[in-house]
Amino acid sequence: MAPRRRPQRLKRPRLLAAAVALALAGCAVPQPATILPSVAGAPPLAALPVTALPGWQADNTAAALTAFIRGCRVILTMPADQALGGIGLPQQTAGQAGLWQNACNGAADVSPLNDITARHFFEAFFAVYQIEQPAQITGYFEPEYPGAKNLTSGYRFPLYAKPADPELAALPRAAIDRGALIRKAPVTAYLSSPVDAFMLQTQGAGRVRLPSGKILRVGFDGQSAQPYTPIGRILVANGALSSGDVSFESIEAWLKDNPAQANEIMEQNARYVFLRPLGPLPDDEGAPGALGVPITAGRSIAIDPATIPLGTPVYIATTNPVTNTSLNRLTVAQDTGGVHGAAADLFFGAGPEAEATAGRMMQQGTLFLLLPRPTPNS
Repeated sequence: MAPRRRPQRLKRPRLLAAAVALALAGCAVPQPATILPSVAGAPPLAALPVTALPGWQADNTAAALTAFIRGCRVILTMPADQALGGIGLPQQTAGQAGLWQNACNGAADVSPLNDITARHFFEAFFAVYQIEQPAQITGYFEPEYPGAKNLTSGYRFPLYAKPADPELAALPRAAIDRGALIRKAPVTAYLSSPVDAFMLQTQGAGRVRLPSGKILRVGFDGQSAQPYTPIGRILVANGALSSGDVSFESIEAWLKDNPAQANEIMEQNARYVFLRPLGPLPDDEGAPGALGVPITAGRSIAIDPATIPLGTPVYIATTNPVTNTSLNRLTVAQDTGGVHGAAADLFFGAGPEAEATAGRMMQQGTLFLLLPRPTPNS
């Protein structure tokens, strides 16, 4: 493979300063105007002034800028024609790596610790578009379970990394549970419960606490080409759970309280998620997402790249299911998996609080895309 060349960084401190000055001066913004999708299947968009974003002035925009800059470090190393996804206008304006050069270079000139300059950066370099259909906003986190690197007493349920053989990598969960990958695929760790292994897979990354007390970080390594079936729906359909009581915690508790039925229920989700060891990572960083950078708690989202390009800042407006208060914030599309259409899966980090919120997060909300302008302006 030919080595990738890093695009030359533009020198634009004066241009950025001028753009921020215009934003500070309160320059005129276009009135809302619906943008019809140019491609069949693209969600309808409406152009909005940034002031229409609910809670925009109160958000910790600097945290979002830090996550955005982290993604830019990867995007700027990609070939200019590297596809990042999207459909319709998002694909046209943000669907290739080269389309991000102005915004990414401009971000390097901003202090990410300053909310005011971070906010004006996004106002100057991006145009806001509301997705004009309700969005489902879910949550995910990094669970932690006891385990061991080797098969031993008390730890006998494997977490497999992706096998090299494509046929083996496509097997359904039931076949894998019955031993189809024994000595045919690398084992990342062994857990004490098949439910622990299943629930860790549903999050796509997690932490395994070894007998020594050390933490083994594990992350997404692909998935089998099998249909995904959310078992929460199955448990509601058979009366095991009520529709208002479906969460990570309630599903996990039911599976552990009903071991005789648990395997049959879990195997109805035929898709198996492979997990690999990640090596040491800072405790406050998530596993690398689909963009190739560690995801940030509260600021990174997983999206469907067929709809929204990776790297795109996305403002979400929804409610917190635990506190029932508004949850409005700027995030960055840095991961994929299990998300379909105009929706978002917000990463909450690790620990009990993250589990409590992410496990209950299945809210209706609104998504606003911040798409890069060809050149920064007001």
